Amino acid sequence: MSEKLAGYGQWTYRGAWALEIAAATIGLATGLALGLQAFSASQTATAMDLTLASAPFFMVAIAELTKIPIATLLFSASWLWKPVILAFLLVLAAITFETVFMGLERAATLRQLQYEELANGIDQLRAEAAELAAADELARKTDRVADAKAVMDETVAQADRELAATQAQIEEVKIELLATTALTPAAAAVRDQINDKDKARAALIDQRDREAKEAGDVFERQRDSFDRRIEMARSAGDTDSARRLEAEVAKLANPRPRIIAKFDQTIAPLDGDLNRLRAEFDRLRASGPAMTAAQRQKLTDQKDGLERLYASTASDWQARKDDARTRWAHAQEAEANEARTAAANQLRQDEIAKQIVAAEKQRIPIARTDQVRRIAGRWYGVKPEDVTESQAGSVSVIWFGSLALIAALAGPITAMAACSASRRAPNSGSKAGFRGSSAPCCSNGAGAGPAQSPCRSRSPSIAKSKSASRCRSKGWSRRSSMFRF
Repeated sequence: MSEKLAGYGQWTYRGAWALEIAAATIGLATGLALGLQAFSASQTATAMDLTLASAPFFMVAIAELTKIPIATLLFSASWLWKPVILAFLLVLAAITFETVFMGLERAATLRQLQYEELANGIDQLRAEAAELAAADELARKTDRVADAKAVMDETVAQADRELAATQAQIEEVKIELLATTALTPAAAAVRDQINDKDKARAALIDQRDREAKEAGDVFERQRDSFDRRIEMARSAGDTDSARRLEAEVAKLANPRPRIIAKFDQTIAPLDGDLNRLRAEFDRLRASGPAMTAAQRQKLTDQKDGLERLYASTASDWQARKDDARTRWAHAQEAEANEARTAAANQLRQDEIAKQIVAAEKQRIPIARTDQVRRIAGRWYGVKPEDVTESQAGSVSVIWFGSLALIAALAGPITAMAACSASRRAPNSGSKAGFRGSSAPCCSNGAGAGPAQSPCRSRSPSIAKSKSASRCRSKGWSRRSSMFRF
């Protein structure tokens, strides 16, 4: 086996040089490519700028080739110099490390660009779909037509109440003008009580009707919900659920009669008081003194003022009602536009959903065929398509760094392995020694002789012959440190 070590050392040493030449060539080509890329992108750069920018990469490539001789020197140097040489060798190895790491990282980045473009496009589509859905939901929650209709109805109701109150005052004055007796203070006080009771009764009736309507609407919605559930149960053939729901519907009570009965308990006493006060007012009015001309003229002026107030109030409320009706019409038109917009939004959402599905079909295979994302997925326990950029970045740094470190140290370690094999090879007296190890490595600090050296191909006795002298005269030395290729 020891006879083959010289040949192994020679080929291993050549392999080390091949690794370093390839690394230097790749580094130089990378530098030139980056320089050309920058030169093409610039509008002011000249050929001299390209030359100056690329020259350092050429010098770095030459420096990278010195790792093999330095590794050989590290193997054969004394222990005093080994730490210094090792530190310098590691600094040179950093050049290869940077070249390999940059190439791997650039290749991964180019692959990630396509994935990130798809992912960003999907995120944008989802954001757009969310905005459209939010707009539709807001439109459904905001019923502009109902709001405008409610405002219009309230305006009409307020106008009717105010005009009715003014008209009631006018009718009272007219009734007084028809009477032959004047209104005494006692009768006026009773009349004021009657007006207050009427207002209180009207307010109670309005509250009763409002609460009854609200409770009735809730009851109707509950009953409609039960009806729909019963219909669904029957359609599904679930008769038990249908009967149970029908029993629950039968238990529902309409709250309107209860609310009306509650308010009637308060309204009934008011009706009794009003009947009593009206009878008292009629009695006091009949027993009053005769009306004078001045009193009648005052009542006439009061009636005229009330009529003018009624006309002015009616005009104002009419303008308000017209404005409310206009707003209602605009709301109806806007609702029609919103319906068309909602339909267009729905079409767009459907289109976005199709685009997202198509993009996902492209994104997922890219993620699952990407080595970085597959490794990150196994490490973090997620699917490759769910790996985040930070997780993929962490895994790529570790993976690319390990590969670049191996590539950076492969050449020097291979060279030292060649030296070790050469040192263990026989120095003379064998055919293997003749074909020989040509690694420039030293045994105990001395270099081995070159391959096929006549000095090594002969026996020690022939070393004293003329042939041996010719060998020495031609520079062949047993301590030659040059590797023969």
